[in-house]
Amino acid sequence: MRILVVLRTIGIVSLVCAQIGHAQDAKKGSVPQAAVGISAADKQLAEVATRLTAVEKAIEKKDSDKGSIMPAVFGLLGVFLGGIINAFMADRSAKNAKQLADAKATQERELAENRAKLEIGNSFVQWELKQLSELYGPLRALLGQSNAMYRQMNEALSLADKTRFRLTGGSNDFDKQEFQIRLPGSDWTHFRTVIHIRQVYGRGYGVEEYFDVIVAIGGRMVKIIEEKAGYARPEQTELLSVFGKYLAHYAVLKRLHSDMKGSAQDTKVSEIQGAVAPMKVHESAVFPREIKSLVDQGFEVINKELLEWRSRADYRSGRRS
Repeated sequence: MRILVVLRTIGIVSLVCAQIGHAQDAKKGSVPQAAVGISAADKQLAEVATRLTAVEKAIEKKDSDKGSIMPAVFGLLGVFLGGIINAFMADRSAKNAKQLADAKATQERELAENRAKLEIGNSFVQWELKQLSELYGPLRALLGQSNAMYRQMNEALSLADKTRFRLTGGSNDFDKQEFQIRLPGSDWTHFRTVIHIRQVYGRGYGVEEYFDVIVAIGGRMVKIIEEKAGYARPEQTELLSVFGKYLAHYAVLKRLHSDMKGSAQDTKVSEIQGAVAPMKVHESAVFPREIKSLVDQGFEVINKELLEWRSRADYRSGRRS
């Protein structure tokens, strides 16, 4: 009889422990598996109670012997063993489910991070394309055109009067040359358009159209700078300062060019209204030659970065060049 009491206690305790384990699994997130485990434990508890009752009745029978009790005892032990195995399998299933859930969450997080990096990279590339196509590219082309026209004008003047105009080497200008002018009673000096335009424009050298084109190109550059200066690379703080110098230079150049181009009409007007003093120009208004090197530098850096982005994209997609 004492054996039955002990067996009943062990069975109840083991099944209660299994139920507690399933309840803990439910708190961890394995609710479906835990619910199944608790239901199975309830059934096993009822079966244990039934078998213990059967064993007690068998013992109470006066005409029973030890052999008639053993089948009930073995059946009870089988129920205990099945409960333990079931609890172990339920716990293992819950752990596997948690591992799968964690692996899926990790994979989704990595995919989200990769998507975010890709979107940031695409935004950066789009920004650099705008920098290249709307600021650095157009300015670089226009500066090249303006410098070419300026040199052609220099050569025309040198051929027209070699005693007053010449091109010399050893300069830090865009092509390592320097155009010089010699004024009456002075030595050779660096020709600066806003200072010396009165010495050549309308003086019979035939260079007026060169200046007309250079001023027109400058107007296009001014429009780009005024509208697109925000696309300048943050690292090039000096470029914004040079943009300001160029805008000031162009304002002076445009006024001087307008004065020289309309000099004939101005002469007639001055005869009626009186002479008008010419605009005085300071050396600070000369063309900022450093603008070309800064624009070239920014263009090359952006172009190099875009090529690197393209190379990485081709590598990831399997198109190795």
